Amino acid sequence: MELSFVLSALRRRLWLVALFALLGSLPGLLSDPPVSNEYRSVAKLNIVQPTQGNVTYLSSDPDRYVISQLSVLESASLVNEVALANGLSITAVRQAVTIEQDPDTDVVEISAVATDPDQARSIAQSYVEAYMSTLDTDRSDTGELQRLEEEINNLRTQLTNLNDAIQEAMEPYLELLDNRTPPPLPPPDSVEPTLVTERNVIQAEVSQLIAQRNQLVSDSRLRVNTRVIQQATLPTEPVPVGGQFVLAGGLFAGAMLGVLAAMAWARFSTKVLDADTASEILGAPVVSELPHYRSLARQPLAAFQALPRTAIPVIDQLCVRAEAKARINEPLTVAVVGAQRNAGTTTLALAMAERFAGGGSSVVVIDADVRDPRITAIFNASQDGGVPAVVLNDGALIDQRGRSVFTRTMDPEVSVLGLGSSRGAASLRRDTVASVLEAARRKAQIVVVDGGPALDLASTLQLTAMADAVVLAVPLARQKSDALSDLSRQLDNVRDKLLPVVTSPARRPAKGEIVGADGAIGGPSGVDWAPPQSPVDLTSVGNGSPRSHPEADATALEGPVPSRSGGGTPAPPSGPV
Repeated sequence: MELSFVLSALRRRLWLVALFALLGSLPGLLSDPPVSNEYRSVAKLNIVQPTQGNVTYLSSDPDRYVISQLSVLESASLVNEVALANGLSITAVRQAVTIEQDPDTDVVEISAVATDPDQARSIAQSYVEAYMSTLDTDRSDTGELQRLEEEINNLRTQLTNLNDAIQEAMEPYLELLDNRTPPPLPPPDSVEPTLVTERNVIQAEVSQLIAQRNQLVSDSRLRVNTRVIQQATLPTEPVPVGGQFVLAGGLFAGAMLGVLAAMAWARFSTKVLDADTASEILGAPVVSELPHYRSLARQPLAAFQALPRTAIPVIDQLCVRAEAKARINEPLTVAVVGAQRNAGTTTLALAMAERFAGGGSSVVVIDADVRDPRITAIFNASQDGGVPAVVLNDGALIDQRGRSVFTRTMDPEVSVLGLGSSRGAASLRRDTVASVLEAARRKAQIVVVDGGPALDLASTLQLTAMADAVVLAVPLARQKSDALSDLSRQLDNVRDKLLPVVTSPARRPAKGEIVGADGAIGGPSGVDWAPPQSPVDLTSVGNGSPRSHPEADATALEGPVPSRSGGGTPAPPSGPV
């Protein structure tokens, strides 16, 4: 399955994916979150590395110290101590306790899960107390200090005994000091060298032990940093069993089902998926896509008078492609046909005619859609000779009364060859197409034909064969693949001059209805179609300019439109154009 097909299918059926995703999330949205019989107690520690004291605890990376303490928290000795305190096995404690560090902080969260809320809190609190007890032992070093104190006291006792012994040995020499001429007093190390040496050794050892004790006491006071910021909580409600996961899972599963449904729909649908698929079926690349415009859908005359700004590049590109197929020194004939009824051929034909005229070319628009003659209705072309007069007078440009067969428009460079009265439907046949086109070519440099559906009439197929360029309007929103494939086979002989255009036309009229030029639904088919009696004012548009600027905003179109009701508006001027 190609990526382009997948993307096109999802773009076309995105609403289906959204619908399935919504349906998948409904169970999580409408139902209460499922709960279990387990309770979770949470305690929090703020583990901060020491900033003074024993340098072995210092690090330039605070997070490194926290990570090292996480290893302590997960150690077997600490787990064993918690297990003994709660009467559980080591495995049960490891399964019940979860230790996590809050991202980018020094806070460590200890959570314990148990079927009883008191037991859950007891496990979490035991963990905190065991860890803090370990830190307290490290900070106070009570046993070491006690040992040092005992050794210092013992050595001091020994020093006292040695000093007494040395003093006793020196007594005889001290008594001689009372004589008038006492002898020199000998030093103690000459009297009792052994005792003096032993005393000096003990004094040095006492000094060393005192220094160790003082350093230990100093370090113990400076390493008090880690603290409990939240004691173990007492849970009151059971732990939800993935309530959020149920919602997210349903949303994801629904979206995936929607994607699969969209793929299946696109694969087995009878309608054309996208422009690439249409190009593949027709054997010709799609030239452009004309977006949907409300003004054009309501009134095709907007394409002639006030084409929307964003539609201008589309029509210009189409005109350039069509002119590229023209023969040198001969008029250009463009047949605009649709893949089906109401494909937007009238809009395209009028827009192209006005753009051609804007470039300085004289243009004739032929209304060849006998089943829905909108152009004839728009310009009130039924009052002039039109196609019947051309056929009746062997291609003459004037009728038997000496009047032009063409109808004027508000653009002096554009004239219309309408279907005239109801006889136009009978006049335009396969064998009369050539004379009609020849008359239009003698009149103008460019001939644009609104042919309606390509397969409705044999005359329309004859038009495509005799035209220099064939613009095919394809409404993808309702175009069936089989019908487009059949049309492609019928247009095989004109494939080299085929210019497909994707359109977004208005709604399809109901069966038995005719859409009039003003967008109103007319009478049933099969009845002689009557043109409106109130024509468009062809002598002025807007502020009196003979031609509205083609780049005007479509919303500015607020002029009189053809109406089926009678009126006193005068008919457009007749005579040679």
